[in-house]
Amino acid sequence: MLFLTPISAIFLILFPVSSDALNLSCSIIHPLPIPAERYMWTPTHGAPGKQEEHEEVCIIASARLNGTTATKVRFPKQQTIELFYASIPSFGPELFVQLHNATLALELRKGTVTELRYGSSTLNHLKISDTGLDHFEVLPERGIPLQTLIIHERLITVLPVSVNVLAGLKLLDLSGCSLTTLDLSELFGLDALIALNVADNQLATVGASGPVNLPALAKFDVHQNELSQIDHFPDQFPALRYTRILQNRWDCEWVSAVREKIWHRNITVLGTDFRCGGRRINNGGLCCAYAHPSRARLAIAKAMLSVLEELRAAAPDAPAIGPLITFKVFENETLDGVVGVEMERVGIYLQDPIGAP
Repeated sequence: MLFLTPISAIFLILFPVSSDALNLSCSIIHPLPIPAERYMWTPTHGAPGKQEEHEEVCIIASARLNGTTATKVRFPKQQTIELFYASIPSFGPELFVQLHNATLALELRKGTVTELRYGSSTLNHLKISDTGLDHFEVLPERGIPLQTLIIHERLITVLPVSVNVLAGLKLLDLSGCSLTTLDLSELFGLDALIALNVADNQLATVGASGPVNLPALAKFDVHQNELSQIDHFPDQFPALRYTRILQNRWDCEWVSAVREKIWHRNITVLGTDFRCGGRRINNGGLCCAYAHPSRARLAIAKAMLSVLEELRAAAPDAPAIGPLITFKVFENETLDGVVGVEMERVGIYLQDPIGAP
């Protein structure tokens, strides 16, 4: 006889009970910490602290479903279900509708789920990771209660189709995918969205082909991408409080302009760059480079002149006489970054402007 030692999990068996329906039972039920992304916060409150709450998770291992069995499935009556190493090539609305009304959270982890079409269900939370998913679509239905959608799939290269149908969505996490561009206007209608995470992708552009309306967005994460700038940032996010933008290819002039806006709006920037390779410099905690070397040299010249001006202003008790030498940088339609000095009526200027190759 085989004796099992007591553990904190309950092992059940996965088997069909009749020829008409396939009853999926929990392979294991285990108390696990509630994921941090479930704890959302509003722009008027701080970020959530460490959570210690647990929930019972029903883990169903190695379920295999195809087109003929998908309509004959009965899911267990559990609040949180994880399909672990499932083989479900197409997960469609016929499966979502068979989830029990008590089920509020579903996770698909590892295995094979290449296509997912999300339809009506009682789910509040949906997470998909490492399943080989390459197509995610939201069916155009109203009243979908989903609040968090998390997709970590390297084969996902575009935003989920019709994701803006999810009017109650608070968190959209597409980190760890392969997005190359993000059109913020495709999120129009997500008025409740609090957090948008597109970190660890291949984003080269973040823009908008139409109006942007994300009035509740408090956290925006684009770190570890290929971005050089984001137009109208952070102006298009009126409620933004936290942002993570390190590990990109920022343009230094963009960084300088954005830093002032972030400072005036009291937005917290999470994380900093430490090492900047090549010609990139560390500009206030972000690695960046100037689009043209001449702009870098011009910026250095302006900084030097600014320091000299500050040193002169630091002596308020000095006699009020004109400076003996004045340093100048000229920029107009014909002169780009010409540096020179003037003394009384004599001026001496560099033969070549800073912008010369």
